[in-house]
Amino acid sequence: YGFNNVALKPHNSASFLSGFPNPDPEVVRQKVADLLSGQGFSEILTNSLTNSHYFEKADAPDASLVRILNYNSQDLNIMRPTLLTSGLEVVRHNLNRRQRDLKLYEFGKIYHLGDNGKYKEKNVLAIYLTGNATAETWQHASQKAAYHDVAGAVQQVLAALGHPQPASQPTQHPYLAGGLALLAQNQPVANLGAVSPAVLKRLDVSQPVWYAELDWDWLLKKYKATLVARELHKFPEVRRDLSLVVDQAVTFDQLRTIAQRTEKKLLREVNVFDVYAGDRLEAGKKSYSVSFTLQDPTQTLTDQAIDQVMQKLIQQFEKQAGALIRK
Repeated sequence: YGFNNVALKPHNSASFLSGFPNPDPEVVRQKVADLLSGQGFSEILTNSLTNSHYFEKADAPDASLVRILNYNSQDLNIMRPTLLTSGLEVVRHNLNRRQRDLKLYEFGKIYHLGDNGKYKEKNVLAIYLTGNATAETWQHASQKAAYHDVAGAVQQVLAALGHPQPASQPTQHPYLAGGLALLAQNQPVANLGAVSPAVLKRLDVSQPVWYAELDWDWLLKKYKATLVARELHKFPEVRRDLSLVVDQAVTFDQLRTIAQRTEKKLLREVNVFDVYAGDRLEAGKKSYSVSFTLQDPTQTLTDQAIDQVMQKLIQQFEKQAGALIRK
């Protein structure tokens, strides 16, 4: 007798307490919901029907809208092509009741009519931020929600689903100002940015809103329920910083890719901690201050080895990105 005599499958037994990854869609969804709720977000559930007026331009109705033939209200005459507008209605409702600091998320379906005349639906995850991201306390003043707040929430979701370092590129999104697309495995998986003033005006929302929409179907499809364990490194890591002056068109993702391809053995992390564009630089130039974390799992790095790695990185930045090193 005794629990120690009960036969267990390998993935059910462990010498430590841990949740084993589960590929079930509802389990994955709850995992992400718990993650966002733990960051102070509240989940909302909105109507799949919405108003075509939000999307149609004057005298040019959108042919991709899925229209309801026997609608009871002009306000609910199409299936929503995005979660943005229904979420903004929630934001507006709360703003009108003096609830100005909002962090919301929603899982839901969006609908389109394809060029072939077939109806399409897709599951997405939407994230909304408006007002203050952090409340005022005796230690610090309140801070307005900004790009890095919504981007950080999206990146944590992607990391939890196995995509810890998504690439990014500017995108022309119809509802966002200064939109950015995040890519995993060269596939656009999220769009994020500030909701355009025209959209806010059309929905009568009185303050800026940050928004992100993630392709939940793709993320579920690519999710792998694996648990990876690595031994802690015995030798210390080393950080070195560079200040790189590049053209305005050069992105940090390009610099990170160059670094990762140049040094695959010792380079552990590449991060940007400052971006400057001003009078002290030539027109059309900007400066990235970038940190590099190096570590050898077999020995302590020497100054000579570190200098060799940094020289290789500098040469490739100069060659591939046209970078100048600020001394």
